[in-house]
Amino acid sequence: MFANYFDPISGNLASFKKQLNSNTIGYHIDCYTDNNFPDFDNADVALIVVPDNRGSQMPFELDSYSNFRKAFYSLFRGIWKLRLVDFGDLKSGADVKDTYFALNDIVSSLLSQSIFPIILGGTQDLVFPIYQSYESFTKGINLLCVDSRFDLINEDMHAMSSRNFLGHIIKQEPNHLSHFINLAYQSYLCQNDESHLLEKMLFETCRLGNVRDNIKEAEPYLRNSDIVAIDLSSIKQSDAPATTSPSPNGLEAHHACIISRYAGMSDRVSSMGIFEYQSILDQNSQTANLIGQIIWYFLEGLSLRIRDYPNASNINANYQKYLIPVKDSDLQFVFYKSKITGRWWVSSSIDLQEDSNFQEQVVPCSYEDYLKTTSGDLPKRIYRILKRISP
Repeated sequence: MFANYFDPISGNLASFKKQLNSNTIGYHIDCYTDNNFPDFDNADVALIVVPDNRGSQMPFELDSYSNFRKAFYSLFRGIWKLRLVDFGDLKSGADVKDTYFALNDIVSSLLSQSIFPIILGGTQDLVFPIYQSYESFTKGINLLCVDSRFDLINEDMHAMSSRNFLGHIIKQEPNHLSHFINLAYQSYLCQNDESHLLEKMLFETCRLGNVRDNIKEAEPYLRNSDIVAIDLSSIKQSDAPATTSPSPNGLEAHHACIISRYAGMSDRVSSMGIFEYQSILDQNSQTANLIGQIIWYFLEGLSLRIRDYPNASNINANYQKYLIPVKDSDLQFVFYKSKITGRWWVSSSIDLQEDSNFQEQVVPCSYEDYLKTTSGDLPKRIYRILKRISP
């Protein structure tokens, strides 16, 4: 079905795979080799490598993801029964729009079959076709980017690039972007115009320092996202040197792995992408190894999914309810705590009857959000709810 879109993995890599320990990921993953495209009818996760860097005009080497595959394949499997397939490398189209079309078609088909796509790029403008692939499935899409920049505005807004793809998503009509979240932005890399626009649209941002101070606060953001896109340039250069925009500041490697694990555990996340890998800069395959470990932690999180999002059938039996009045207002917030996992959600509505109401009006939050709200110090995500419902 998709074989014409891809190039198989190299013969050297196929030989390497055959020599691996029987407990490794590579021993069990079904790869596109020679003319044998993997059967993915019963697959849980599909790995898609997209070696297209035209969104930043950065060169890339042929077979530039071989070191990543060796690193990833060599990792030992966790306690999971996930079936993985590796489609190989997506062929670059004559025009970058051809690559967008192919990626859109592939991801859309995988989503319709409940197969989880993990996309490794390439530049982050590839998020645009991934976003488009959701348009036929849902009215509202929540996008989360782990990024040191907002990628909203740059000098040339006519041509899409890795530095303005979010602006193109926001401008698209009809628009299905319900919410956008940026984790780990660095203020000196972001324009004030971008910050003001995101704030005006009630989108959420979280500075690098806040993420590093309390990584657990990132979990509710990931629990409420459909697409998770990780820009490797958000990780500091000493931990991930092979990126298109290396920086001395950024997340540490273990932060990226924690965030990836949270994404895997989220009931809502249905695709993940890792972008801006520049193999020519990868000394000792350090970044390739980190990418493999980031994906490993995602798979572990995926195997731990519990499906504890509140709904009409489980809300009374599985959740404790807390009503918190809003000071100087007739409004009140309703906090829900799962008796199974201890995770928290919040809503501004008391009477929710249909499951669709829960999905739209119940927002993941943290215990710290609950404590701050009870003291009258509204956190950003609670304030956003208040702004949304205020006349």
